[in-house]
Amino acid sequence: MTLAKDKPGNPGTEELPLVWYSWVVAVLCLLSYAVSFVSRNVWSTALPVAAPALKLSMTQAGGLMTAFYIGYVAANFFSGFFVDRFGPRKTLAAASFFTGLFTLLIPFASSYVTIFLLRVGAGIAAGPLFSGGVKFQLAWFPQKARATAMGLVMTGPALGGVIANGAFAPLIQAKGWQTGFKIAALVTLTVAVLTFFFAKERGSALGTASKSVRVLTPEEKAADRKALLAVLLKRSFIVGCVAQMVMVGIGQGWTTWIMLYFTKVQGFSLAKAGALLAGTGLVALFTGTSVGIISDLLKARKKPCYIGAVGGFVFTAALLFTTNVALLTTFLVLRIIIGAFLSLINTMQAETVVGPYAGRAMGIYNGICQLGSVIFPVVLGLLLDVSGGNFFIVLMSLATAYLVVGLLVGFGMEETVKVTTKPTAAA
Repeated sequence: MTLAKDKPGNPGTEELPLVWYSWVVAVLCLLSYAVSFVSRNVWSTALPVAAPALKLSMTQAGGLMTAFYIGYVAANFFSGFFVDRFGPRKTLAAASFFTGLFTLLIPFASSYVTIFLLRVGAGIAAGPLFSGGVKFQLAWFPQKARATAMGLVMTGPALGGVIANGAFAPLIQAKGWQTGFKIAALVTLTVAVLTFFFAKERGSALGTASKSVRVLTPEEKAADRKALLAVLLKRSFIVGCVAQMVMVGIGQGWTTWIMLYFTKVQGFSLAKAGALLAGTGLVALFTGTSVGIISDLLKARKKPCYIGAVGGFVFTAALLFTTNVALLTTFLVLRIIIGAFLSLINTMQAETVVGPYAGRAMGIYNGICQLGSVIFPVVLGLLLDVSGGNFFIVLMSLATAYLVVGLLVGFGMEETVKVTTKPTAAA
């Protein structure tokens, strides 16, 4: 579905004006993210119940979270081609549809291997999610509002986390882990339908297969590939990939094991732990957009990341030194608020790749980043098995990783906001 008045002869780097429907598209991207994170993270919510029922070790349990990201990482390296070719509307709708379908089949699986393979399949299906969302944002939002849009869309993972913890934890405790997977799948399938019928494309979001887009000449295709390669080999872009890979690893390592930390170490019931994490996670529904607004007003992306790195370290480590519920709640909230500034890494990377190759570039970027999701859950699970369940090692590893991200941003990435000054009149 496209807007006729916004069809250019060939999608490029031009900025189209911000209109009311820009926010409709952003919300659809947000929902696509949210249901994807419900489907992928319902396993971490179900883990305290499902792992004993399936007689899994902690390494095997972490492996089922990693399984999703094995497929997701692999798919990101080629799914950007489909986003650029067919446009983000069809690819995002297909991503949600097949993610939901594979998730729906998991409760009917009878073996660990089958569940593992279905999780891999769900991950492959979700491959176009990030590159498709970025393609939409670059087309619908000019630079002056882009960080705000990125912040709003990236609220989706937080919303998915709140739903997975707040709604699914008591549901799983009462009805079983299989019911949780079935409902997660149905919600994901619903968003697939909404995206297909209500998302619209314009400008650089139009796929190259669209009838409204002029077919590129061989020379133009060669220039396009050359420009893409130049972006991928840029030092700032490469360092940004590594920094976000660590950030994604922190997030998935946290999501996979924090529920178990609160139930096994802090002594919470599954429902109470879910309520605490969902309640504090509500803050993340506002922090992404707020950080984007602050960044757009300050006309800065890089410096706010330093605040996020330090805050993430301090308030993740702080959870190890108290059992007081009020303090735990405070540290969880502050960790989310301050750590949110690191989400600007995604905005910097997106602004680096503006152009008709954005889908491919951001697909490759996200593929590299999601290696963190493959590595962190299983490595942390292995550490837990080897150390006899020592969560001090796990949380301190996650906390220290924040400082690593701060150093990478500080010494390896370039500021992407172009601040222009008006020329002074000659005397």
